[in-house]
Amino acid sequence: MIPLQKTIPLTPKYLESLGFVWHTDSDESAYISDELVVISEAEAETYYEAANTLYDMYVEAGEYIVEHNLFHEIGIPFNLVELIKESWENEVHWHLYGRFDLAGGIDGKPIKLIEFNADTPTALFETAVIQWAMLKQNGLEEAAQFNALYEALLDNFKRLVTLDEDVSGFEERYEGWKFLFTSIRGNAEEENTVKLLQHIATEAGYDTEFAYMDEIEFSAEEGIFYNE
Repeated sequence: MIPLQKTIPLTPKYLESLGFVWHTDSDESAYISDELVVISEAEAETYYEAANTLYDMYVEAGEYIVEHNLFHEIGIPFNLVELIKESWENEVHWHLYGRFDLAGGIDGKPIKLIEFNADTPTALFETAVIQWAMLKQNGLEEAAQFNALYEALLDNFKRLVTLDEDVSGFEERYEGWKFLFTSIRGNAEEENTVKLLQHIATEAGYDTEFAYMDEIEFSAEEGIFYNE
């Protein structure tokens, strides 16, 4: 059993002040519990190591698929193959963020992979902001927050320019790239999560803008546009 620790809950008003407006489900049940799951630092490190190992395995598998042209075998449509190859070979297409769903890892049980959501920022807001807010609300030290997702994303945005683990040369290499962040209208969770990514990119040093999908112009010849 994973131990639970009662906490001072974050009020709906406080959550909404942070931009977290999807805290209650349609049946009025709270999306955020007033309990913390307690795991040891050793268990947290085990998850960390497992995620890094699994990620390396995914990269290795992706390289194998590209090298051996196995797109059809894993259900990728033929008209996407060349785009995937181009993106795979282009170092600027740095993978920014993904989410592993894992089982096990507690009381010595082996960690098992459920799935890897490599293309979604789902749960970003909760992990990068709300966990930290829960620590502050309960008077705990910020150092007790094991994950450093916000800071990691900040550096990963910079790596789109430096193409290296070392991001110290970002400012001198950045040539004014513009980032347009977008979401559909009417989905607060998606919009605020995308705007959080925009905020991090702006803090990293990028020129950014946000627009809804229906406000954007798409041109095969000239690219993607919003206003200027």
